[in-house]
Amino acid sequence: MNIPFPFRTSKSRPTKPQEQQRIINEQIIDYMTTLPGEKNAESLWLAMCDQGYKMSISSFNTRLKKLVEAGFIEKISLGYNKHSYKIADQH
Repeated sequence: MNIPFPFRTSKSRPTKPQEQQRIINEQIIDYMTTLPGEKNAESLWLAMCDQGYKMSISSFNTRLKKLVEAGFIEKISLGYNKHSYKIADQH
């Protein structure tokens, strides 16, 4: 008995939210490559907003976390609940 699935199993185009997430990822990485040294998440977000990037703080923090997990950005612990971020060294 073949039951039709409500979704496509073949490759399909990225959804609008996926495309927005990709754009935010690229904006964060592009901006961080221009910075010398390390910055905390709030400073990065505020500086990006000053440069004209449009994103909420929660979207920024979520994307930053995903970039850390993927190994593109390095998270440096400075103490309890204090972290700074920099572009990860590519080996």
